[in-house]
Amino acid sequence: MALDALHLKPAIVHDRFVMSSWGVEERQGRAGMAYRMLVVDDKANMREMLASTFSERGFVVTEASNGLDAISLVREQVYDIVITDLSMPGENGIAVLRAAREVSPDTHVIIITAFGTIDTAVEAMRLGASDFITKPFNIAVMEHKVETLFRQEPAQPEAGRPSKTWLHPSIQHMVGTSAQTKSVLKMIEKIAPSRSSVLIIGPTGTGKELVARAIHDSSPRRDRPFVALNCAALAPGVLESELFGHEKGSFTGATERRIGRFEKAHTGTLFLDEVGEIDAGIQTKLLRVLQSGEFERVGGTQTIKVDVRIVAATNRDLTEAIQRGLFREDFYYRLKVFSLVILPLRNRRDDIPALIDHFLRKFSIEMNKEVHGVDDDVIEFFLRYPWPGNVRELENILERAVVLAEGPTITRNELPQEILYTPADVETTPVPTPEGSSLIDRTDQLESELIRGALERYHWNKTKAAEHLGLKRTTLQYKIKKYGLE
Repeated sequence: MALDALHLKPAIVHDRFVMSSWGVEERQGRAGMAYRMLVVDDKANMREMLASTFSERGFVVTEASNGLDAISLVREQVYDIVITDLSMPGENGIAVLRAAREVSPDTHVIIITAFGTIDTAVEAMRLGASDFITKPFNIAVMEHKVETLFRQEPAQPEAGRPSKTWLHPSIQHMVGTSAQTKSVLKMIEKIAPSRSSVLIIGPTGTGKELVARAIHDSSPRRDRPFVALNCAALAPGVLESELFGHEKGSFTGATERRIGRFEKAHTGTLFLDEVGEIDAGIQTKLLRVLQSGEFERVGGTQTIKVDVRIVAATNRDLTEAIQRGLFREDFYYRLKVFSLVILPLRNRRDDIPALIDHFLRKFSIEMNKEVHGVDDDVIEFFLRYPWPGNVRELENILERAVVLAEGPTITRNELPQEILYTPADVETTPVPTPEGSSLIDRTDQLESELIRGALERYHWNKTKAAEHLGLKRTTLQYKIKKYGLE
């Protein structure tokens, strides 16, 4: 039976570059290589959210809007995993589960429902469901459940079944299409397999911990501990104890032995956030650990050896701190075997449309609302706003907007009024196209002409033009502004 006959559509891979925290070897879903997933839900926004998320991680995703269509599909095609809502018109998720397991006992089935009860969960698991999750849920939870199922598969693939390799077993990800974001992701792939120290430099709110987790989760240490510590939040004495642990009686209040972060991170990764705030005395002790892999607990005499990879982050200029005598130069170079610079959001505005889509999808699911876009004047404002709080500020603004939204799109009424009067940070100008222009300029010119043609064809109906071009409406709005096509 053809997909069109079932009123189904293949999953859309959105035009954004995603650092999938984990994925299959062929992210584009080359035939015969990618896992097959069936998403079944009568809510369009839930299907789109799941299909978009997992197609970006290399799955070939098919959507079904009801249980009857899903049952027809599983009887004609073996799927590696089925994610199905429990309560739907006609056949429910239990019927889909039964049909999928009858055809292929190896198919994983995850049941999702807004009406979860212990009895229903027990029944679903008894019938062979791999897992059970209640709405609303964070998409990261679903990603983790799916990841766990596939990481439990045998190391040797079955005869005749293609081999798949998971590259990034993490539930965190970075979103963006800018050249800078792509460059960071490429660098992560190169440096992750080593055990060398990494220094991440960037303003607050740019996602430095996400980068640290991506490095860990792309490394051979991915199954070992990832331990994070904010060094700026602790006084020197407390920080020393947190890092190295202490023995009973080593100071007033030390009523028992405490294991420090280094021991907890043994064989894994220790993330030191705001490393530029560390006291000079503790810097000396950290330098020793980096050089020898050895330390003593506070008040102890036993030397403890650890195997820990250090990933550090800072929003300070450490070279200036070195000149002022606030940071040890030898410690700096030990940390900076590799360095990654994360630019503020105002310097990578190409990431904004993808980030908007990502956060709207996330908060719509969490709040059980259908908010899937922003008005033209909102995207225009976002592209001119200076974003002093970076990605974190954008996330917070969109969370607030989804809570307040009364329709399917975000308007200026849902934005904090105080930011609307912030002076514009940049002026957007049309893309230059001089004679002898570079390949990038010519590519931009071609894209601009294609977008203008689609807009004229559909009489400037942006929704239809975006569908024709295979773009998200938010991305089209951004490109119209970028190329001066208003």
